[in-house]
Amino acid sequence: MNTIQQSDVFEINQLLALEKGKQNRHRFLEIVEKLSTIRTDDKYPHNFIYGFPGIGKSYEIRKHLENSGTRHVMITGNVSMFAFGVQIAVINYLNPNQEKVIVFCDDVDTLVATESSCNILKSALHGPKLYTYEKSLQSQWSNLSELQKEAIKHHQDDEKMGFQVPTNSMSFLMVSNIQLPTDDEVRTAREKNKSKSSLLAHKNAIRSRCMVQDFSLSNAELWGWIADVVLNTDCLAEQNITIEEKEAILNFLWDNWLYLTERSIRLIEKMTIISIQGSVDSKFEYENIEDKKVLKKYQSETLSGVNKIIVDQYINYTKVNKFTFPEKIEIKTNFIHYALKFIS
Repeated sequence: MNTIQQSDVFEINQLLALEKGKQNRHRFLEIVEKLSTIRTDDKYPHNFIYGFPGIGKSYEIRKHLENSGTRHVMITGNVSMFAFGVQIAVINYLNPNQEKVIVFCDDVDTLVATESSCNILKSALHGPKLYTYEKSLQSQWSNLSELQKEAIKHHQDDEKMGFQVPTNSMSFLMVSNIQLPTDDEVRTAREKNKSKSSLLAHKNAIRSRCMVQDFSLSNAELWGWIADVVLNTDCLAEQNITIEEKEAILNFLWDNWLYLTERSIRLIEKMTIISIQGSVDSKFEYENIEDKKVLKKYQSETLSGVNKIIVDQYINYTKVNKFTFPEKIEIKTNFIHYALKFIS
């Protein structure tokens, strides 16, 4: 059983969050380590990993696949189902011996965006294990490379439109910032609105064909995950900051979590770069936290009469009007000074 040790830097709630975040992150790393042992003839050779963006999921997967020498191909971005199919065709064309290859689909949410795309993906994952594109290629043909054209011709049937690619040798690894619905979520959606439940049912069918790893995290667990990366990896090696500076940044994130516009390892990297460059008085000015605190508290105050009218008009005025940068600075300064008269 893990014990939480006392710390002069972090409070007990932070230490508990750090421990929980570390457990979740290490569970994720254990799953990543097993990727290279997956066999395409396993009953469920495909994985769908969900988790918050910016916490190092894709980086750790790429690092493991490269270091382990696992044969893999990476597909990223919002690719169309046609573009996805072209890449699948090239993968299979260049793999005549049908050796196992992991198809790492990173943040490719378009694969489950529509009922049509879900149907194509379902067929590729299970059952016939075929990627099927049944439309004319005429409009896209001129945009393809010679290798892509060769790969598609290799998978065409003269009697059918489009092309088909066997996926028997492929293990699909999909990493996404969106969740696939559970059985209960589909059932609830059907009870409320049958017309809107159809796509959820198709996404749920994708879920049933994969080993699903869900890394939904609370705010505290997400902070703990990020803290574990910052304190126990070399992610900030290039910035060459001290352990004390790391701890100060993590404490800042903890204290101001609700005011942050992003919550990720990338935010910490940007904050350290700004601090090193000395481009602002404080590394923490990156997120304009103090302004947000005043605004949030000011808006939550119970004001009445003329004060409330002035506040509402002031806030709406800054929202609907376009200002130059100097005007924004002046308006912001006046607003904060006015707000501080009522907030202590």
